[in-house]
Amino acid sequence: MAVAVKLDFDNTYEIEPLSGDLRVSTFISDLEDGSSVPLRVEISSEPHALLPSVFNLAFGPTNKKGDIDDKAEISHKDYSKVFSSILLAGLTYLTDHTDQYLGIDGSNNARAYLYYRFLQRNFDYLNQFFEMYGLKYYVRISRFGKNQYDNPFDFNDVVPATDRIRKGMVIRSNLMYNYFIFKLK
Repeated sequence: MAVAVKLDFDNTYEIEPLSGDLRVSTFISDLEDGSSVPLRVEISSEPHALLPSVFNLAFGPTNKKGDIDDKAEISHKDYSKVFSSILLAGLTYLTDHTDQYLGIDGSNNARAYLYYRFLQRNFDYLNQFFEMYGLKYYVRISRFGKNQYDNPFDFNDVVPATDRIRKGMVIRSNLMYNYFIFKLK
């Protein structure tokens, strides 16, 4: 996955809404091998159980059941265009739902770190549209492998409050946010 993503809402794939409330949309991403894949962007219909105004935004290709496979590894031709399209779908939704927040889960440590780098690299641009927050919330038991049995609940891996993401913030890897929250400005 590329790390030099430059977000630009004027350089996106054509997003096709699949629901009238803008919770579900799709676009076609070009891949490095010359093929293409439909990507789905879906905003949950129910708020997060512990964050009542936050609705999860998931994205990725769909599996045979039609569910988003957010752990799929795909070689996109233009990562900037893909992530710009995903965030534009979120921005469009928030424009119609101004009292809500969107949350994106970094499904593993590597993705969480990558998303955080995207936010930092594009902070000035994104800051025009969003208030951005980080949350170190989800217990990462499944990410530790066999070591999870030594201490199945790592209290240091949970910080129960959001932090406003600021330009240039440096976060140590053991304190990395794994959930990112966006609010329309």
